[in-house]
Amino acid sequence: MNLKQAIGAAAIGAVLAAAAPAQAQLAEGVAAIVNDHVITTYDVRQRANMLLTSAGIESNAEMQSRARAQAIRDLIDERLQLQEAARFDIAVTAGQIDSQFADIARANQMSAADFASNLSQAGVQPSTLRQQIEADIAWQRLISGLYGQRLRVSEVEVQDTLARIVANATRPQYLISEIFLPATTEAEFQEVQAGASRLIEEMQRGAPFPLVAMQFSQSASAAQRGDIGWIAASDLAPELQPIAERLQPGQVSLPIRTPTGVYIIAVRDRREGAPAGSASVVSLRQVSAPAARANALGRLQERVEGCGNLEREAGSVQGASVVDLGQTTESELSPAVRQRIEGVEAGQATAIETTGETANLLVVCGREIGGEGVPDRRQIEARLRSDELALIADRYLRSLRREATIIMRQ
Repeated sequence: MNLKQAIGAAAIGAVLAAAAPAQAQLAEGVAAIVNDHVITTYDVRQRANMLLTSAGIESNAEMQSRARAQAIRDLIDERLQLQEAARFDIAVTAGQIDSQFADIARANQMSAADFASNLSQAGVQPSTLRQQIEADIAWQRLISGLYGQRLRVSEVEVQDTLARIVANATRPQYLISEIFLPATTEAEFQEVQAGASRLIEEMQRGAPFPLVAMQFSQSASAAQRGDIGWIAASDLAPELQPIAERLQPGQVSLPIRTPTGVYIIAVRDRREGAPAGSASVVSLRQVSAPAARANALGRLQERVEGCGNLEREAGSVQGASVVDLGQTTESELSPAVRQRIEGVEAGQATAIETTGETANLLVVCGREIGGEGVPDRRQIEARLRSDELALIADRYLRSLRREATIIMRQ
């Protein structure tokens, strides 16, 4: 679910304890016009209230101002999404909205009725959340319908991603959450840097990072409360790498400027990389012969091309025997065996080793990426598809903004 509106029960409880009765709706003005559709100041105020409530942030004058700025951006984007969905005859039914509303309520361990009541007591009309749900469902259906079937993830992309995951598995890793505020012009950078500093102050006062990320972050990870999981520093933006390396578990960074916007990152944990080869699964066979036949074994070593005909080939060496050592992750092998097969490609044999009256060599029948903690091909393909669809959706929305007639009245 790519919706940034699942309101944490703990945050709602904190707000309800201090919330005044819901405001009576005042006569409202026009905050913005999006292609002839009016967004009222009431719409903006309601969305701002929901942003602050769900993030557990104190509703003071400064944060209300920043929340209203975020709210009007979100409302404009959602109106563009709904208008584009309507152009393709995509309609969201009340039943679909009810179902997702109920899912959010269950996530907060409430019935839909109790959840709606708590929203109202916190000064947020349930219709505000329902409108956000409608836009999210419509937009997901539009993007999926236009691009879902056409998007193809190549085998090269999967293998490159898998190789990078395996390479990173041996490096120090960080469990990171992020908040991203995009900016392009210098004026926008100054604005979002000030906003990021204020969000950090609110988190220092007790606002939970996950809820703040869910409501204010503009990255795809906002749907996961800012969680980007375990990641090697080399997979982070260059500006973030040294910061992640310096932060200790539980620490939150200051605002970090990058070419595309401003980040706040939190390091929740860190761990050393796995031993080299821990993500490599190898299949081995051993060919042994009397030490007196080492020269013949050497000739076999030169012509080995896999394990398909290994028994027949070994038959040319008097007294030779072949033992299947099975399949295992490289990290589970003894250091001596790991050293012997290091750099040996699949289908090739190691150098001969003589111990007492016996000489032997190892044949690497197969070597593939796998093992504990390494996603399979289907998981990687799904991740790549999701990332690509998110990029497509972002470009699509930017294009709609450029082409739209947007009049700001606030």
